[in-house]
Amino acid sequence: MKKTKLFSFLLACLVVGNLQAQDKWTVGFHYSAMDFILPYAQEKKPFETKNWNEGVGVTVGYRIKPLFGLTANYTLSRIDKIVENTVGGTGDLSNFLTLNAQVHPLGNKEGFWFDPHVFVGGGLHRIADMSYGTVGGGLGLNFWFNESVALTLRTAYNAMPLAPKENEFGGVGPRAYWMHNGGLTFKLGKPKDDDGDGVPDKKDKCPAEAGKKELGGCPDRDNDGIADGEDACPDNAGTAEFKGCPDKDGDKIIDKDDKCPDTPGLAQFQGCPDTDGDGLPDPDDECPTEAGKVELKGCPDKDGDGIADKNDRCPDQAGLAQFQGCPDRDGDGVADPDDACPDVPGVPEEKGCPKKKIEEKALLAIAKQINFATGKATILKNSFPVLDNLVNLLKEYKDAKIAVEGHTDNVGNRAANKKLSQQRADAIKAYLVKKGIDASRIQAIGYGDERPADGNTDIKAGNKTPQQRAANRRVEIKNID
Repeated sequence: MKKTKLFSFLLACLVVGNLQAQDKWTVGFHYSAMDFILPYAQEKKPFETKNWNEGVGVTVGYRIKPLFGLTANYTLSRIDKIVENTVGGTGDLSNFLTLNAQVHPLGNKEGFWFDPHVFVGGGLHRIADMSYGTVGGGLGLNFWFNESVALTLRTAYNAMPLAPKENEFGGVGPRAYWMHNGGLTFKLGKPKDDDGDGVPDKKDKCPAEAGKKELGGCPDRDNDGIADGEDACPDNAGTAEFKGCPDKDGDKIIDKDDKCPDTPGLAQFQGCPDTDGDGLPDPDDECPTEAGKVELKGCPDKDGDGIADKNDRCPDQAGLAQFQGCPDRDGDGVADPDDACPDVPGVPEEKGCPKKKIEEKALLAIAKQINFATGKATILKNSFPVLDNLVNLLKEYKDAKIAVEGHTDNVGNRAANKKLSQQRADAIKAYLVKKGIDASRIQAIGYGDERPADGNTDIKAGNKTPQQRAANRRVEIKNID
């Protein structure tokens, strides 16, 4: 009955303690064996279990530091075995209370189940109506099953140095005995957990942030199994290989450093591919499927004229940029594909062909039919239809320019002859201008007798016969290039 009441009392203490305790507090319940030693048990061998005085007890502990703590120990037992075959036990109750300082040499290592310790202290031992002060120390072992429960084994040597050497038990000498305890120790209360993530602060690698147990209490925003503090990309799920960063295209270049994160590429191009292998990554290559030149933004140039084929009107013929890569063989400023006369210099308005001119024979025929009054620069009316034909030709050939030349024989005053030839050329020009021909298109020149019709450079020789002189009295009309 008494033991039942004791256990009820201890259980109540445990419940109350749990309501207010923190995880530094522990409470333990133990079986106790008090083993008296010489001189009280002169005929027994030490540590024989048949001589143990059994009891029960409770221990309350407080871990001040990982290496250091305090314990209060209370043990209740009945002394009925002191001296075997010599002195019988008294059967008196023994109340034993001690306060000990404990040292844990292994500290409080994370997840370490083995916790040896040494302790030393003192207390009060009351047997029947006698009380004695005690001093002692010993060894203990905690074997932690989990964070809250441990198997505890303790052995202590206790002495009562102030007790009388002679006593009613028949022994002579200082009172001393061994106390062996074995039981369970419980941590009280829940460990401190400021962030409420279920991981105690002392084990929480991130005590100020709610996290996951499997990550030591650290958060993992992107749920990739890598704690944010170790995750180089905490907001994008990745792999441990890349410190938590993703690599969507699998090219071993993480997305944040990959200029082409959706297309496998090469490290030298920051993760972009070079499909045509021309040394220019596809995003910078205007012709990504055709190997080309870097200076042409990755495009080919078959004819080597420095103009990319895609911009070259003549990709198989070296040409000029001004003609979109086409040549101009005759150098007339008209590209060969647009030049109707690619081997003859011409003008753009004639599609690269020479300017259209009035036929020389037509001009010759018109000139021969222009008549003047004798010795004058007056054009005879019968010449007007012929001159009108010349007007029509000049209007048809809008770019044509002509020279009107007046010539005479060497009969008479030479200066007068030259003046008359100039006046006759001017008269023809004036007629044409009056009919709407721009004066800039007509040159009027009077040569007098300087140029005989037969090409003779000797004026006299070119005017010997009447026929020569008649041929020299003439008008010539010619095209001007």
